[in-house]
Amino acid sequence: MRTNLPIASRRTFLKGVVGGMVAVGLQASTRRARAADVSVPVSLQSVLIGKIAAFDRAFQARSGPTARLIVLFKDGDSARVGHQIAAALEQLPDIAGLPKTVESMTWTSPAALAAAVRAKPTALVYLSIGLEAEAPAIAAALAGAAVLTVGATGIIGERGACVAFELEEGKPKIYVNLRVARAQKVDFRAELLRLAKLV
Repeated sequence: MRTNLPIASRRTFLKGVVGGMVAVGLQASTRRARAADVSVPVSLQSVLIGKIAAFDRAFQARSGPTARLIVLFKDGDSARVGHQIAAALEQLPDIAGLPKTVESMTWTSPAALAAAVRAKPTALVYLSIGLEAEAPAIAAALAGAAVLTVGATGIIGERGACVAFELEEGKPKIYVNLRVARAQKVDFRAELLRLAKLV
């Protein structure tokens, strides 16, 4: 099943994204106090990723019949969050109307990630916490590749991911880095860009 929503349906869909983000603002703030590593809970991030993918015009074309998702992480807390988001993504019934596979990958180098992405069609790469310093090198290595990168934190988005999530004034916010998105052949619909913070 493909998600080719008419304009009215996309607007309703987008309202659902906004409503979901506002509804969990307080819970996200509470979670932040307990775990300063990720401000927006991974359970919400996974839902938002599923919705955001539907607003990328190139998502289905780059994916092929099955969307390949890679979750990238380091050791320690980075791996913990990585495993959590991988499990949450597995629970999604589909992504942008496509079946999916979720693969976990331990960070080694930008070149190794780029090789994995280019080895076969890759719809999305999630960058876990702890990869903030590596984000610019990751963006450079993936320039020209058709892939949607998603950062666990706003800093990752600012430094080198197409999309990221951050808590602002107690509410989750979607960050969009248009420079990186264009370099990675991601084409977001205007409805999403009006909702997001451009960084």
